[in-house]
Amino acid sequence: MNNEKINSFSLSTIIISLCSSAFYGTFSSYVISKVKTDAFICIIIGFVISLFISKIVLYLFNKNIDKTYIQKNKILFPKIYNIIIFIIILCSITTYILLTYRLSSFLSTQYLIDTPDFIILIMVLLITYYISSKGIETLSRVSTITFYISIIIFIFDFISLFNQINYNNFLPLFTSSTKDILVTSLLFSLYFTIPLINLNAIKKSQITDIYNFNKYLYSMMILSFIIILLNMFTTIGVLGVNVCNLFDYPIYTTLKSIKLFSFLDSMENVSIMLWVLFIINASSMNYLFITNTINKKKYNFIILLLCFIIPKIIFKNGYVQTYNYILLPTVVLIIILFIQIITIIKNRLH
Repeated sequence: MNNEKINSFSLSTIIISLCSSAFYGTFSSYVISKVKTDAFICIIIGFVISLFISKIVLYLFNKNIDKTYIQKNKILFPKIYNIIIFIIILCSITTYILLTYRLSSFLSTQYLIDTPDFIILIMVLLITYYISSKGIETLSRVSTITFYISIIIFIFDFISLFNQINYNNFLPLFTSSTKDILVTSLLFSLYFTIPLINLNAIKKSQITDIYNFNKYLYSMMILSFIIILLNMFTTIGVLGVNVCNLFDYPIYTTLKSIKLFSFLDSMENVSIMLWVLFIINASSMNYLFITNTINKKKYNFIILLLCFIIPKIIFKNGYVQTYNYILLPTVVLIIILFIQIITIIKNRLH
């Protein structure tokens, strides 16, 4: 697995999933409920901040390109190496649980209401495990296909919804406090950028055209930002802030407004594939990072079992109101960012 080769473009398509995965099912309803019509301002400010955070997140990936994530940390933290790896794995497993459980919760409440939710969670876990077990080359191929499908879906959705936008729904602007705007912008930048640490699942030397990687990386970050911004634009424009706050999945609710001709409805069932595919790819990459970091296949079953049991204990009442669960992912992201900053300082002094 560690010797697999991959080109810059294929790897960069995974980036769009990593940057976008948390937004559609988790962060979108939070940002609307928190800052209302100022959501656009927060996303733009957050993206600018994310460009700076990405430098921190990608530092270790770009350093010692012929070494694995474990080898890099062993060099930098010989005395507390096991502690650092444990914290990183714990945070990564938490992220994996939140992504997979959020997806299974969505499928359970919106589509498979007669199917026990634990069955759906098992299916999601097994799918992401299977994709990640095939290695980065297979994952990148799946992600590349997903990329083209998602672009087609996004363009179709935006064109279909554009005529339904009521521009009065964007007013008034600047109704939120400066504090709420800045905090929400910072949270967006964390959700948008920190998942890129999963690129450390591979060595950078595995990229065949390594010098093109940064170009593709930031191109995909910009594209992901545009997709998120326009999704927010159409969601608020079609539904309005007050209606959006009535739903846990406002983007999905907006997609129900799409009607194709007079005989095709429920087009949201096709359109929602964009978010589902992003979650699957991001979760698979996350799991690949976990298994490559642990580097012991015998623990794979234990990890999957924990990822099944833990959410059933924590989310006893179901994962419904997104903004009530925003704290845990944020804490995890801050811990990962803090470790990355310490790594940079340690490497500079090494």
